[in-house]
Amino acid sequence: MKKRREGDILKRGGKVLLFSLILLFTSYLFIPSFSEKEVLVKIPKGANSKEISFILYKNKIIGNPYFFLLLVKILNCEGKLKAGVYEFKSPTLLSTFDVLLKGKVKIYKITFPEGLPKWEVAGILARRKIVEEEKFLEVVENAGLFYKDFPWLKNEKSLEGYLFPDTYYFTLDEDPEKVVKEFLTRFEQKVLPLYNTYLNQKENPLSLHEVVVLASIVEKEAKVDFEKPIIAGVFYNRLKKGMKLMADPTIKYALRDFNVRLDKKMLIYPSSYNTYIYPGLPPGPICNPGTESVKATLWPAEIDYLYFVARGDGTHEFSTTYRDHLEAIKKYKRG
Repeated sequence: MKKRREGDILKRGGKVLLFSLILLFTSYLFIPSFSEKEVLVKIPKGANSKEISFILYKNKIIGNPYFFLLLVKILNCEGKLKAGVYEFKSPTLLSTFDVLLKGKVKIYKITFPEGLPKWEVAGILARRKIVEEEKFLEVVENAGLFYKDFPWLKNEKSLEGYLFPDTYYFTLDEDPEKVVKEFLTRFEQKVLPLYNTYLNQKENPLSLHEVVVLASIVEKEAKVDFEKPIIAGVFYNRLKKGMKLMADPTIKYALRDFNVRLDKKMLIYPSSYNTYIYPGLPPGPICNPGTESVKATLWPAEIDYLYFVARGDGTHEFSTTYRDHLEAIKKYKRG
């Protein structure tokens, strides 16, 4: 009788213990470990489930690493949890597991405006911790890495001009080559159809390289879209007459400072990008132009203008003769 009672007590105790364990495990599954600010956690490539569980525990994403490991075992998901940078806010064990299993990494939306040079694009990416600035620029200066996937790059050495300005979605600590490939893919989608249409319409077309170079200068000279075809037309006219482009932004690119106010000494800055010294187009683009600047370059306005000067309100005064140009300079420089 006494043994039977002891057995009943043990059975009841076992049931209570089992129920308690189930309740505890369930609480870990469904009750958040914290409910305050968002927390970013990086799961490195090659990390196993044990390493992942302790990374999560150390960052207070989960309350018990062993329950996480148990869940991995029960669901047979060893090796299926994905690396990446994740954002957690009030996570449960189950939701944390689901996020890692499905690879729901933190995505950042970044919009790059038209006209940024490569170093400013790199700076934005670095500040947002998408890629390291130096590594990104190393890839940008090695266009040969992308000849196979983008044969239209031909013999380009640098990808300046081809980092198409648009809105992109990246994760933290991206592969620099993957990021650059996103820019090139967008360029291919947005610009190549325009260029192919242009090729079918023109007898003596510019090369894609020449189009991008000239479009980059138009991008930097024009402040309003409706003037872009006119400014492109001015540059075409100057090129046809063998005149130097004399575009200030090309010098500023060589100086790596688009905010600098040029003086007479800077106009003779010894650089192949200096269009005050060298005739024709500079050796490469001076920024990454947008669609409107590319369109303006492909289909410039048919005008007789050879000169323009800024009015100070974002628009320009255009002139056909040098005498009229000097008068415009006096008028607008005087204020």
